[in-house]
Amino acid sequence: MPRPARLQIKSPAAWRVILSPVRREIVEAMQELGPCPIADVAAASGRPADALYRHVSILVKAGFLVDAGTRKGKRNPERLYDAAANDFLAPNVRRAGAADERQMIAATAEALAKATARSMRASATAGRLECDAAARNFAVTHYLTWLTPSRFEEVRSLLLRINEIIEAGRREQVGELYESLAILTPVTRARGTHARPTPKTATAPRTTTKNAAPRRARKKNTR
Repeated sequence: MPRPARLQIKSPAAWRVILSPVRREIVEAMQELGPCPIADVAAASGRPADALYRHVSILVKAGFLVDAGTRKGKRNPERLYDAAANDFLAPNVRRAGAADERQMIAATAEALAKATARSMRASATAGRLECDAAARNFAVTHYLTWLTPSRFEEVRSLLLRINEIIEAGRREQVGELYESLAILTPVTRARGTHARPTPKTATAPRTTTKNAAPRRARKKNTR
């Protein structure tokens, strides 16, 4: 039976399970290998099988993996597991957003940023990053900017278009394997302003007999 294309995880607690690098590696291996025993995942990932059993059990309970039956092994039947879907969606966040939901979003961004950085570091170590402009095979951008709501929506629509290109690559699986991450977030600072106010039309200051005298008095007192 083919896997569902996408499966939505229902709770923030269950979603946090996949933020572990080891568990994401297990799920990705099973998505590629299909139904298989833990020993096959261990061989594909270079990790000892004994270290994966607990992670697999947690992934099954959270809904990322499913029990796929057994097959005949060399000595005993082997328990098979498979990815529950080809892709997973985070739980829906309510309009108000409870504290655990907001923190789930932040934790997801942090975990994926670390994973992407590890992939780039590994490629740099292997000498696979092409720095020549004509053959460059990586992109890194970071901006601190001010966006109006309309400009935010414009940037977001471009990111969604990028998602469409990436989804096509995932379906076709042709070319070189890439890891991509895009994050667009409001900035909150401990000090200073979070947003720059919309400029207002300048108006000439009002001057009256009542307020002109105090200004002259203050000027005189500062000499």
